[in-house]
Amino acid sequence: MSVDRSYSPYEVIRAYHDRGMMKWGAFATGELTEAQNTFEKEKKEDKIIQALPHHLVLHLLNQSFSNQGQIKIQYQAKDKLTEVYGFVSEFINNQVRVKSTDKIYLISIEQIVNIS
Repeated sequence: MSVDRSYSPYEVIRAYHDRGMMKWGAFATGELTEAQNTFEKEKKEDKIIQALPHHLVLHLLNQSFSNQGQIKIQYQAKDKLTEVYGFVSEFINNQVRVKSTDKIYLISIEQIVNIS
């Protein structure tokens, strides 16, 4: 496929020949593919986060419930760190019910790692 560049008054532009997919060859190297795979793997791995003390978790949950303030809860479930944004609506036994915009979550207080 060729592009008509006869409109240009410059010889350099009229004579330009696009190498097509050859110019992308450097991006298809094994090193780049390996680097991208490593990056994706690291992005998916959960970082080890120091858990908040139990009394502080209860205090922050209670404060959010009393003030009806939105919070972000990070909790450990099935070897995966999950984040939930929402409002604390209820305490049930040793669990907390959090209402987000799309869902209602029932989270065990022992699983909570961080609250902000």
